[in-house]
Amino acid sequence: MKINNDIGIFIQQKRIEKQISLRSFSRQIEISAEYLSKIENGLRPAPNVKVLEKISTQLLLSPQETEILYDLAAESKSYLSLASDLLVYITENKSIHKALRLAKRCGANEDDWQFFVEFLTNKYL
Repeated sequence: MKINNDIGIFIQQKRIEKQISLRSFSRQIEISAEYLSKIENGLRPAPNVKVLEKISTQLLLSPQETEILYDLAAESKSYLSLASDLLVYITENKSIHKALRLAKRCGANEDDWQFFVEFLTNKYL
């Protein structure tokens, strides 16, 4: 069964840009070459978060590229999934649960969330 292969394409492109062979890279991230090949060819969904972290580290991904990696990993799953970095952040911060529930209850829309994003951007970036 073929799955959403954006994660596989992304990993393969970054690996090739760094001129790392599939076998060498599989050793670096401590998975089998066969498993990595199946991920890159869309035959397996993304690996677990520990392997994703190793992929990000070994490929020297920027923070933005790492976020893309996590988002693509979530999209590769056959079930509803959230990027693992966001899942950890939400789980560790109970106020986020309250904020999300309130936003859902109030029917917060795209404009409301864009306002919030702009607020955080202006405050921290």
